[in-house]
Amino acid sequence: MPNYRKNGAMMMTHKEFYYILTFDTTTDAMCADKCAKENTNDIRAALMPLPQEFKSGCGFALRFLDDNLEAILKFCKSSPFNGKLFKMHTKRINGHHPIDPVSLTSLDFSE
Repeated sequence: MPNYRKNGAMMMTHKEFYYILTFDTTTDAMCADKCAKENTNDIRAALMPLPQEFKSGCGFALRFLDDNLEAILKFCKSSPFNGKLFKMHTKRINGHHPIDPVSLTSLDFSE
């Protein structure tokens, strides 16, 4: 995330969105976290609690710290877990973060 100076102090710019991977099972969430940590293809991600905007799932999500969609999709397709990828906006609208599904045919990563 780029930095800039305001009144002499370093400030962080905020992203407008980030990508998040949700799972139906905790096993898939733990597998995705392990794969992300072992990945050497510039994937940086962190396991986090499932945001309130999602009504179902195992309770965990993988948040990608970079917005390189091509690398994220490559990571998801080459990994042995099932999940659904979303683009989550950081600005709240009516108290919630808007979410958009990211489609790649059916997003069945276990091809």
